[in-house]
Amino acid sequence: MAKYSHFLPLLLALLFASDLGAQTYYRSEEPHCTAPKDSTTLLGLDIVGEGFFRNDEYASDLVADYTLPGYRLRANLSYRPETRLPIELRLGVYNLYYWGATRYPAALAYQDLPYWRGDGDRYTRLRLLPYFQASIQPAAGWAILLGHLQGGAKHRLIEPLYNPELNLTADPEMGLQIRYEGQRTRLDTWVDWQSFIFRGDKHQEAFVFGLSTAQAFDFSPTDRLELQLQAIAHHRGGVLNERADTVHTWLNAALGAVYSHQFALPKHPLTLQAGLYGLAYSQRGEHYASDKGWGFLATAGLSWRRWQTELSHFYGHDFISPLGIPFAQSIGRAGRSHLLTHHPRYTAWQGSYRIIESEAYTFGVSAGLYIHPHSAHSTSSFIEAYLSISPRFTLLRRQGQ
Repeated sequence: MAKYSHFLPLLLALLFASDLGAQTYYRSEEPHCTAPKDSTTLLGLDIVGEGFFRNDEYASDLVADYTLPGYRLRANLSYRPETRLPIELRLGVYNLYYWGATRYPAALAYQDLPYWRGDGDRYTRLRLLPYFQASIQPAAGWAILLGHLQGGAKHRLIEPLYNPELNLTADPEMGLQIRYEGQRTRLDTWVDWQSFIFRGDKHQEAFVFGLSTAQAFDFSPTDRLELQLQAIAHHRGGVLNERADTVHTWLNAALGAVYSHQFALPKHPLTLQAGLYGLAYSQRGEHYASDKGWGFLATAGLSWRRWQTELSHFYGHDFISPLGIPFAQSIGRAGRSHLLTHHPRYTAWQGSYRIIESEAYTFGVSAGLYIHPHSAHSTSSFIEAYLSISPRFTLLRRQGQ
């Protein structure tokens, strides 16, 4: 893959010369599961198509350079009967594909799948996954999901715990999820069941438990302080597993505070955010080279209209996060048993701009620069374009609507 780093200054100049506004990574037009359901649709067809092109120019001793050119596609029927408590059933198919791939998966997030899922070389070029989601809204702001979850960037986890790029490389999360979205309180807890085993299976049972919660305090119409607790726990093992020495558990947690202030401008407000997090890591099972670690993350960002920019700094000690970005890790490309550094650290700048935005589609670009002195090559960068188109069609309406 040819190097594209010389395009980064040009892209950044275009970002700052544009009519800028607020952005979250991989927003997708899928409404939050806690939002009120459409009261008129009995049977609908939902299509979520997301094309992306992302180039990562990474420090070679931390993680290899690679490019992600591809798409995510989901098509499903949704059934919403008229009941006292809103319920919905979705059935369909899901596909993730990288242009030119000869096997699947072909991304960093799947590099250890043969070890813990027992898939071996049984990857296929075209992989269609069944899509199933049953949901209920027991009260205003609450939602319970079984099957496919609303995951990825929608969990709002910080980067040392969850790499946003996993939205382009990981299969959808499946299991159980409980969410609450209130005016000042937010709760998201889930179990993502990644590998199921029967008695006698040689691979591992594997699941991830997650928690993302926040409580806000409003000091004025323009000032807010939000206390956040985030946690990710991975477990691989299972009592039915007949392999020896395969039980592993990893826990990552973060406790933080985020202050935000809105500046009144003539047409659109400018929002300033500053956050500080303390992080912890622990391991049971002697899988990685470090059993315990810690870190802290400081962030400062500005958002205006469809533009967002953020500056962040991370410092850690023996810190490892299986789903976190590679620059926050004490291990690198040499493998899980080799400690690259006791003190991973980085300073990052990221900026993004949604060029076009609607309820049914988003087209945006983003770029980032990481400086990590613990690596032999001290800088990494990425550039990306992202287009999401999500049409929804009503096939049947309720009687009398």
